[in-house]
Amino acid sequence: MKRRIFALDAQGYFTQSGRRIFPLGVNYWPASCGVEMWRTWPAGEIQRDLDLLLELGFNCVRFFLRWQDFEPKAGRYSSTAFRRLAEFLTWCAERSLITQPTLMVGWMSGGIFWPDWKQNRNLFDDAFMVKRAVRFAAKAAKTCARFPETVLAIDQGNELCCLPDCTGASPAAVTEWCRTMSAAIKRGFPGVLVISGNEQNQIVTDSGWRFDGQPGCDLYSMHAYPNSAWHSLSFDGMTDPLAQSLLPFYTRCARAFGPVMVQEFGTIFTIGKCCDEYLHAILPACQLAGANGFLWWSLRDFDADGHPYNKNAFEGPLGLVGPGDAVKSVLRFFQEFARVLPTLPAPAVDQGEIALYWPRHYYLRDDPLNPGNDPRALSRRMVIANFTLSQLGHRVGIVRGDRPLSGISAHTIVIAGAALTASEVSALTSWVKAGGRLVWHGIDVTTWGDALSELVGASPADLCAPRADGVAAFGSSWDFHDFPRHTFLNVLPAQAKVVAADQRGHPVLLHHALGRGQVAACLPQPDDTFAARSDDRSNRERWTRWYAGMLDLVSAIRAKSASA
Repeated sequence: MKRRIFALDAQGYFTQSGRRIFPLGVNYWPASCGVEMWRTWPAGEIQRDLDLLLELGFNCVRFFLRWQDFEPKAGRYSSTAFRRLAEFLTWCAERSLITQPTLMVGWMSGGIFWPDWKQNRNLFDDAFMVKRAVRFAAKAAKTCARFPETVLAIDQGNELCCLPDCTGASPAAVTEWCRTMSAAIKRGFPGVLVISGNEQNQIVTDSGWRFDGQPGCDLYSMHAYPNSAWHSLSFDGMTDPLAQSLLPFYTRCARAFGPVMVQEFGTIFTIGKCCDEYLHAILPACQLAGANGFLWWSLRDFDADGHPYNKNAFEGPLGLVGPGDAVKSVLRFFQEFARVLPTLPAPAVDQGEIALYWPRHYYLRDDPLNPGNDPRALSRRMVIANFTLSQLGHRVGIVRGDRPLSGISAHTIVIAGAALTASEVSALTSWVKAGGRLVWHGIDVTTWGDALSELVGASPADLCAPRADGVAAFGSSWDFHDFPRHTFLNVLPAQAKVVAADQRGHPVLLHHALGRGQVAACLPQPDDTFAARSDDRSNRERWTRWYAGMLDLVSAIRAKSASA
């Protein structure tokens, strides 16, 4: 067995022969042919591109093995394609470039690519397809194992969470496929790091690709782009701070579960000062969130035609490099960032000052214990909370509901409309009694039992129409029409103090001193109200006013922003 060169250290960063490194570079297809690389094989162009990558100061290239090119008929492999794979890895090794081979293209640039023989079989739960995928993965990994000096990690596939096969299979089938593929890769290349190249749909949908549910993978990936249609809420372009908060937030979510790489990112368009502003915002923020590497999409603009470029023309001009082999002027900050990143101190890997609560049962599909959390709705609320708390100057992290709360770094936990089990409520009650501070938006009526009454200091009394108009709080009047289960739960305070009520006199905001800690509870879902106008920048001053007020109720450190 060849020696193991690449590993992850205790802080979740890559090492090469024991020395910490940061993979910085690009995702790669040749500009002339794009996804037809293995069939066209423009050897001279590829080698020139690898030379250029080095000249520009980068060290890493992620590339893709389109399955039909390597196994055109089921069980029959192309010796030509595998020989070309070895050539590519040889060229990278000669240049001391590190690589991330990606095995299953599947989803690529808005197109889906499978061998003809896949037909309508599901990749994840069809026994024939699983068998073929496992054998292909082991064979490709065995080829990669000949190049331990250049293969940083092997990627199971590109954005598999975007495939229709995911929702056509059960989450358990996706998890088992991940486990089986990881094992096959490590049989072919013992000791190699494994990653699965997924994106924000690990957070904003329930595709089956779940954090803490990717067995055999050594780290997580995160991809994201500033396009509202691909997220759970709208924003106002790349210069919008809300847009700039998304990739760092997703990175921090993944980092709560393990090491994470920003494996693919870009700006959708590569002209205009908005690109430069976007990169100046997201790259340092992702570094602070714990990202251990950054790869741009892609090296050059594509000249290729055919599928998928003929239907998704915007994919063509996404390259980092323009005419003259120079990085495009509005993208140069990535090059500058890559130069200084290795000199920056590693950020704290903790839950921040204020932690957003990631419930024990975040994903809904096939989980009978989930009390009502849906990733799309919950992620939207968490994005709002993360953005607003960050705007107020706080270092925001993630606390997991499946982990003990004792010893976390956060002095305050914010629950942005999550539904919790009784055992989670009991754990939070103990944490508050010990001195913790809790802000909870939108408490689900179906989860309100005795444990929750103790935590909030009030008991449920009636189910009313979902509206709360004329709520006077934090120097403003608020109208709320977003409630869990579309029901306004009217409560009777016991130990809690009513901070604000609606025009009917129903309590809306409660404050409860519990043990050495404090709880502020809002019965409506204010984050849903904010999200309805999330692309209206002028409306966000109200968000900060609300969150600053909620933090003041639990005597948290006062907001540091002047807008508070």
